[in-house]
Amino acid sequence: MNIKRISLYPSVASIISLSLLMSPQVNAAAENAGEFYLGAKTGWANFSGFCEEDISANCDDNKDDDAWGGSVYGGYQFNEWLSVEGGYNYFGKAKAYTDVGQLESKIQNGELGVKLDWNLTSAWNLFGKVGTSYNDIEHDFADVSSKSDNNWSLMLGAGVEYQLSHNWRVRTEYQWFDNVGSSSVAKQSDVNYLTLGLSYYFGSAAPAAAAATTAAVVQEEPVEEPMVAEEPVATEPVPAVTLSKGAFEHDSTELTPEAQSSLDQVVTHLKASPETRVDVIGYTDSTGSAAYNQKLSEKRAQSASNYLESQGIDESRVTTIGKGEEDPIADNNTAEGREQNRRVEVLYE
Repeated sequence: MNIKRISLYPSVASIISLSLLMSPQVNAAAENAGEFYLGAKTGWANFSGFCEEDISANCDDNKDDDAWGGSVYGGYQFNEWLSVEGGYNYFGKAKAYTDVGQLESKIQNGELGVKLDWNLTSAWNLFGKVGTSYNDIEHDFADVSSKSDNNWSLMLGAGVEYQLSHNWRVRTEYQWFDNVGSSSVAKQSDVNYLTLGLSYYFGSAAPAAAAATTAAVVQEEPVEEPMVAEEPVATEPVPAVTLSKGAFEHDSTELTPEAQSSLDQVVTHLKASPETRVDVIGYTDSTGSAAYNQKLSEKRAQSASNYLESQGIDESRVTTIGKGEEDPIADNNTAEGREQNRRVEVLYE
């Protein structure tokens, strides 16, 4: 195993450090669970150990062990943290001058491995990869003779993804391929590969009709029915308004105009009924830590309360509550269910 160039590590470390500074919201990879994806990437390849001393070719110091490469890849996202991914990599050509003329080695491979995700925010995702690759190298000596070289290698990788939308992600990635090549012609090389890529996921977000329904479900305060002989049955209060998908700006606790419009109907009712009070209750899905989800639910509920007060409702008439992961109304194992559980309910007292 050869020693890598140190210059790779500061660049990768700086990308990871920048991502860790972002404030987490909801799970990025969870939105694409159960979906296939395809992508392409391009970047810089370095062949560490290519054509070094003590080989028959007698390489001198005049060699080019850097090249520009390109790749295509695809995979399947099993859940919020695990994917299987494979791809084809073309690393370009490594060149060196030997005592018999120029040596040129074209290097390419196919890879297969598992990808492990760590979701930092609603958009940022840190990942690691481990797997294997089958390498194909073509060595050409001064356009006179050639030799093929094939072997299997260990592959390790790490990177950062940013979710542009439900379907699109951009990624930057570093991969290391151990001891590529088995021939004594140019000795084994460790390939370092730093790339920028774009992925497309074959799935869709919640249907527009369902989104519109969950964005702001408005119901009038129940009208009192005439007294009946039956014993009254205790029921849970019906939310006056439920704010869910589309209620907050992306990666934010700020209300969208649609959410404010839904709350305007609550404002109208409270002004017409001066004795009525409201509970504003925030909820999250089960992704992430319970402590973080508790704080997030409180912040989003407070945003709704602040809006009611900004429209002239006295603070004493509004109670703000955060319940975090409690009381889910849908399955947290699906993207649609998590979307419904991330909500703010307004209840009349």
